[in-house]
Amino acid sequence: MNIPAHQLVDYFADAPLLFVDSYSNSITMDSNWTPSYTAADSCSFVLTSGGSAVVTIDGELYKLEPGFILHTPSKRKLNIQVITAWQYTVLNYRNLESNHHPFSLSEQSFVLYTGKQADLQQQLDALLNLYQQPAPITRIKAKASFFLVLQHMLQAAQQQARMKKSELMQQAVEFMHQHYHQPISVTEIAQIIGIERRRFAYLFERYTGMTPNHYMTSCRMKRSRELLRAQHYTVAQVAELVGYHDSFYFSRVFKKYNGMPPTDYRRQVSAHYSL
Repeated sequence: MNIPAHQLVDYFADAPLLFVDSYSNSITMDSNWTPSYTAADSCSFVLTSGGSAVVTIDGELYKLEPGFILHTPSKRKLNIQVITAWQYTVLNYRNLESNHHPFSLSEQSFVLYTGKQADLQQQLDALLNLYQQPAPITRIKAKASFFLVLQHMLQAAQQQARMKKSELMQQAVEFMHQHYHQPISVTEIAQIIGIERRRFAYLFERYTGMTPNHYMTSCRMKRSRELLRAQHYTVAQVAELVGYHDSFYFSRVFKKYNGMPPTDYRRQVSAHYSL
């Protein structure tokens, strides 16, 4: 299940959480691991510190390695397939108001992608150290440490989500620069990038300051001015080369963006260079 990082932040900001316990474990490739169940009375975050494994919960496969954090609800059957010797830490907690409601995010399996975070691992090691000490005051500190770890996980997931969006928008920009000469639509670009059209248009405008249609037209107009200055092509040929099969429509768009028809632009450029 894929849940946006901002939605998880909103959820966990309001959820009344109770830290239960924490422990670390490791499984080697030759271990005889049989199917088991998640904790009976708590939800869990599973953080990988080394190696990798594929965990199956409710028929869903999750590949776990450093930088990927699995959230599991309680009382769910799971199966673990170790890929390389797997070291992991489990943080168990309860949501005091979820009451195992099927639509509560605490009752969903999902993965947070945080990237490899050295600071997060340090905080996790500190939590484990506190929890293992018998003194009551250190157990109180472990509870506080749990919320610091949760905060760091969610912040890292938000940062990775923002970086992913920027990467996707840069891919869209590069795609437009490479394919401006084709009659491609915003919907087709959104499908290629893998984002719903309205969401894509929103993110693209935030990234570039221009709508996708405006950006694509700007690319075409820039190239058309270069071709007109070259004096080697007719207006109809220029229109075709920048993705317009209707030269009359191209001329109207060109005039709107450049303040004059393409023939006048070519004439003005020619007069300038002949001086």
